[in-house]
Amino acid sequence: MTMTSDIKLTYIDDKLDPLLVEYLFNISGKEQKFEYDEYTFDSSQDSYHSLLENSDIASSDIIIVDSKLFENESADSKSKFTGQELKLIFATANPFIQVIVITQNNNLAKYGVIKKFASTRGSSGRDQEEANNYYNDVLKKELEASIKKINEIRNAGQLLSENSSSYEKTLIVEKVNNLIKKVPSYKELTDEKIDELIDLIKLDLEGDHD
Repeated sequence: MTMTSDIKLTYIDDKLDPLLVEYLFNISGKEQKFEYDEYTFDSSQDSYHSLLENSDIASSDIIIVDSKLFENESADSKSKFTGQELKLIFATANPFIQVIVITQNNNLAKYGVIKKFASTRGSSGRDQEEANNYYNDVLKKELEASIKKINEIRNAGQLLSENSSSYEKTLIVEKVNNLIKKVPSYKELTDEKIDELIDLIKLDLEGDHD
Protein backbone atom coordinates (compact mmCIF):
# COMPACT_ATOMS: atom_id res chain seq x y z
CA MET A 1 0.00 0.00 0.00
CA THR A 2 1.35 3.43 -0.90
CA MET A 3 1.79 5.65 2.11
CA THR A 4 0.51 9.22 2.05
CA SER A 5 2.27 10.39 5.20
CA ASP A 6 5.74 11.91 5.00
CA ILE A 7 6.41 11.07 8.65
CA LYS A 8 8.50 7.95 9.12
CA LEU A 9 8.41 5.74 12.22
CA THR A 10 10.95 2.98 12.88
CA TYR A 11 10.59 0.33 15.58
CA ILE A 12 13.94 -1.06 16.87
CA ASP A 13 14.18 -4.19 18.99
CA ASP A 14 16.41 -7.23 19.33
CA LYS A 15 13.24 -9.33 19.28
CA LEU A 16 10.44 -7.51 17.48
CA ASP A 17 7.23 -7.81 19.49
CA PRO A 18 4.62 -9.22 17.05
CA LEU A 19 1.71 -7.57 18.88
CA LEU A 20 3.36 -4.16 18.75
CA VAL A 21 4.41 -4.70 15.13
CA GLU A 22 0.83 -5.52 14.17
CA TYR A 23 -0.50 -2.51 16.06
CA LEU A 24 1.93 -0.06 14.44
CA PHE A 25 1.49 -1.60 10.99
CA ASN A 26 -2.30 -1.31 11.23
CA ILE A 27 -2.14 2.33 12.33
CA SER A 28 0.24 3.18 9.50
CA GLY A 29 -2.01 1.47 6.97
CA LYS A 30 -5.45 2.53 8.18
CA GLU A 31 -4.82 6.00 9.57
CA GLN A 32 -1.77 6.78 7.40
CA LYS A 33 -0.28 9.01 10.09
CA PHE A 34 3.20 7.66 9.45
CA GLU A 35 5.18 5.29 7.26
CA TYR A 36 6.15 2.21 9.27
CA ASP A 37 9.54 0.52 9.23
CA GLU A 38 11.31 -1.85 11.61
CA TYR A 39 14.85 -2.88 12.45
CA THR A 40 16.05 -5.98 14.30
CA PHE A 41 19.03 -5.10 16.48
CA ASP A 42 21.82 -7.69 16.28
CA SER A 43 24.12 -7.44 19.30
CA SER A 44 26.81 -9.40 17.48
CA GLN A 45 27.10 -6.67 14.85
CA ASP A 46 25.26 -3.54 15.94
CA SER A 47 26.31 -0.70 18.22
CA TYR A 48 25.13 2.84 18.77
CA HIS A 49 27.55 3.83 15.99
CA SER A 50 25.89 1.50 13.49
CA LEU A 51 22.43 2.81 14.41
CA LEU A 52 23.54 6.42 14.01
CA GLU A 53 25.09 5.58 10.66
CA ASN A 54 22.13 3.54 9.42
CA SER A 55 20.42 5.81 6.87
CA ASP A 56 17.03 4.12 7.29
CA ILE A 57 17.08 4.77 11.03
CA ALA A 58 18.67 8.23 10.85
CA SER A 59 16.00 9.33 8.35
CA SER A 60 13.20 8.46 10.79
CA ASP A 61 11.07 11.14 12.39
CA ILE A 62 9.92 8.86 15.22
CA ILE A 63 11.84 5.96 16.72
CA ILE A 64 10.30 3.40 19.05
CA VAL A 65 13.09 1.46 20.74
CA ASP A 66 13.16 -1.30 23.31
CA SER A 67 14.85 -0.45 26.60
CA LYS A 68 16.98 -3.60 26.49
CA LEU A 69 18.51 -4.10 23.05
CA PHE A 70 20.57 -7.14 23.97
CA GLU A 71 19.38 -10.54 25.18
CA ASN A 72 22.77 -12.09 25.79
CA GLU A 73 24.45 -10.76 28.95
CA SER A 74 27.83 -11.73 27.50
CA ALA A 75 27.32 -9.60 24.39
CA ASP A 76 30.08 -7.24 23.34
CA SER A 77 30.11 -4.21 25.64
CA LYS A 78 29.75 -1.91 22.62
CA SER A 79 26.37 -3.54 21.95
CA LYS A 80 25.16 -3.38 25.56
CA PHE A 81 23.31 -0.12 25.85
CA THR A 82 19.73 0.77 26.65
CA GLY A 83 16.96 2.48 24.76
CA GLN A 84 17.22 5.33 27.25
CA GLU A 85 20.86 5.82 26.26
CA LEU A 86 20.01 5.69 22.57
CA LYS A 87 17.29 8.30 23.14
CA LEU A 88 19.84 10.65 24.70
CA ILE A 89 22.38 10.02 21.94
CA PHE A 90 19.82 10.74 19.21
CA ALA A 91 18.64 13.83 21.09
CA THR A 92 22.23 15.07 20.93
CA ALA A 93 22.78 14.09 17.29
CA ASN A 94 19.40 15.38 16.13
CA PRO A 95 17.02 16.84 18.73
CA PHE A 96 14.18 16.87 16.21
CA ILE A 97 13.91 13.07 16.06
CA GLN A 98 11.27 11.89 18.52
CA VAL A 99 12.31 8.77 20.45
CA ILE A 100 9.87 6.66 22.47
CA VAL A 101 11.33 3.95 24.71
CA ILE A 102 9.35 0.82 25.59
CA THR A 103 10.13 -1.91 28.10
CA GLN A 104 9.03 -5.15 29.72
CA ASN A 105 10.27 -3.86 33.08
CA ASN A 106 8.23 -2.01 35.68
CA ASN A 107 10.78 0.36 37.23
CA LEU A 108 11.66 2.74 34.39
CA ALA A 109 8.81 5.25 34.58
CA LYS A 110 11.26 7.95 35.76
CA TYR A 111 12.77 7.89 32.25
CA GLY A 112 9.40 8.29 30.54
CA VAL A 113 9.57 4.68 29.38
CA ILE A 114 6.33 3.01 28.27
CA LYS A 115 5.51 -0.49 29.50
CA LYS A 116 5.02 -3.11 26.79
CA PHE A 117 1.77 -5.04 26.66
CA ALA A 118 2.29 -8.26 28.62
CA SER A 119 0.73 -11.12 26.67
CA THR A 120 0.25 -14.73 27.64
CA ARG A 121 2.56 -17.33 26.11
CA GLY A 122 1.92 -17.39 22.37
CA SER A 123 -0.03 -14.76 20.45
CA SER A 124 -3.73 -15.13 19.76
CA GLY A 125 -6.43 -13.03 18.18
CA ARG A 126 -7.63 -12.01 21.62
CA ASP A 127 -4.11 -11.04 22.64
CA GLN A 128 -3.93 -8.72 19.63
CA GLU A 129 -7.27 -7.13 20.45
CA GLU A 130 -6.21 -6.55 24.05
CA ALA A 131 -2.82 -5.24 22.92
CA ASN A 132 -4.51 -2.81 20.53
CA ASN A 133 -6.72 -1.50 23.34
CA TYR A 134 -3.72 -1.20 25.65
CA TYR A 135 -1.55 0.66 23.13
CA ASN A 136 -4.46 2.92 22.21
CA ASP A 137 -4.48 3.99 25.86
CA VAL A 138 -0.75 4.32 26.58
CA LEU A 139 1.10 4.68 23.26
CA LYS A 140 -1.20 6.38 20.80
CA LYS A 141 -1.20 9.67 22.71
CA GLU A 142 2.61 9.64 22.66
CA LEU A 143 2.58 9.04 18.92
CA GLU A 144 0.08 11.85 18.35
CA ALA A 145 2.14 14.21 20.52
CA SER A 146 5.28 13.31 18.55
CA ILE A 147 3.53 13.86 15.21
CA LYS A 148 2.22 17.22 16.43
CA LYS A 149 5.71 18.27 17.51
CA ILE A 150 7.23 17.18 14.18
CA ASN A 151 4.69 19.25 12.24
CA GLU A 152 5.30 22.26 14.49
CA ILE A 153 9.06 21.96 13.95
CA ARG A 154 8.61 21.74 10.19
CA ASN A 155 6.32 24.79 10.18
CA ALA A 156 8.80 26.76 12.29
CA GLY A 157 11.61 25.65 9.98
CA GLN A 158 9.69 27.01 7.02
CA LEU A 159 9.32 30.38 8.75
CA LEU A 160 13.03 30.37 9.53
CA SER A 161 13.85 29.75 5.87
CA GLU A 162 11.53 32.52 4.74
CA ASN A 163 13.25 34.90 7.15
CA SER A 164 16.77 33.69 6.29
CA SER A 165 17.94 37.23 5.47
CA SER A 166 17.91 37.96 9.21
CA TYR A 167 20.50 35.24 9.73
CA GLU A 168 22.66 35.79 6.66
CA LYS A 169 25.90 36.09 8.63
CA THR A 170 25.40 32.78 10.44
CA LEU A 171 24.91 29.12 9.53
CA ILE A 172 21.91 28.73 11.81
CA VAL A 173 19.32 28.37 9.05
CA GLU A 174 21.40 25.81 7.21
CA LYS A 175 22.05 23.80 10.37
CA VAL A 176 18.41 23.81 11.46
CA ASN A 177 17.19 22.81 8.01
CA ASN A 178 19.78 20.05 7.81
CA LEU A 179 18.52 18.63 11.10
CA ILE A 180 14.91 18.81 9.98
CA LYS A 181 15.82 17.14 6.68
CA LYS A 182 17.85 14.49 8.56
CA VAL A 183 21.17 15.44 6.97
CA PRO A 184 23.61 13.40 9.11
CA SER A 185 25.07 15.32 12.04
CA TYR A 186 26.26 12.38 14.13
CA LYS A 187 29.87 12.94 13.02
CA GLU A 188 29.90 16.07 15.16
CA LEU A 189 29.59 13.75 18.17
CA THR A 190 32.92 12.53 19.44
CA ASP A 191 33.25 9.07 20.96
CA GLU A 192 34.18 10.74 24.24
CA LYS A 193 31.02 12.84 24.28
CA ILE A 194 28.82 9.80 23.58
CA ASP A 195 30.60 7.73 26.23
CA GLU A 196 30.08 10.50 28.77
CA LEU A 197 26.34 10.51 28.05
CA ILE A 198 26.13 6.73 28.40
CA ASP A 199 28.11 6.72 31.66
CA LEU A 200 25.74 9.27 33.17
CA ILE A 201 22.71 7.09 32.47
CA LYS A 202 24.43 3.87 33.58
CA LEU A 203 25.27 5.45 36.92
CA ASP A 204 21.65 6.47 37.31
CA LEU A 205 20.42 2.99 36.39
CA GLU A 206 22.83 1.34 38.82
CA GLY A 207 21.56 3.65 41.53
CA ASP A 208 18.05 2.31 41.01
CA HIS A 209 19.22 -1.20 41.90
CA ASP A 210 21.01 -0.23 45.11
